[in-house]
Amino acid sequence: MTVLVEGVSVIIKLEAIERIISDGFEGFRQHIPNFSWCKDDKIIRLGFLDGDEAKEFVKTLESLNLVYQGSEGAQDFVIVDQIYGVTTPCNWLECGHLEINNDPQMKVAACRIAGTQDDSVVTPYGWKYENSLTAIHGLTPPAQS
Repeated sequence: MTVLVEGVSVIIKLEAIERIISDGFEGFRQHIPNFSWCKDDKIIRLGFLDGDEAKEFVKTLESLNLVYQGSEGAQDFVIVDQIYGVTTPCNWLECGHLEINNDPQMKVAACRIAGTQDDSVVTPYGWKYENSLTAIHGLTPPAQS
């Protein structure tokens, strides 16, 4: 599967959560700061409106002993911007644009574990394209002046 990317998203390997955090995902849930998260069977995505909020959450992840960057780039988690993509090298994640409900007018940014093929998009509970950041702001960078 593939997880939605909107605003600034922090994408975390579920394997790392299970390996590092006491009680695994159930133990991790208490650290989720908002309701804009979704997950498939390999990764969880937490969404933020701006980079500063995401960076604050990164501090929480690092306090839990999850590692942001290792010698080969992103290790346990990575930050992905809806418009600009992955913010640091990451060999375990693929990002791109996918259609919701096979509608070319409803494209979203999304990420999945590298090498997987499932294009079905997992979104946060209650998410609707019509009210989304993607519908409002689009997927392309603003025009340069």
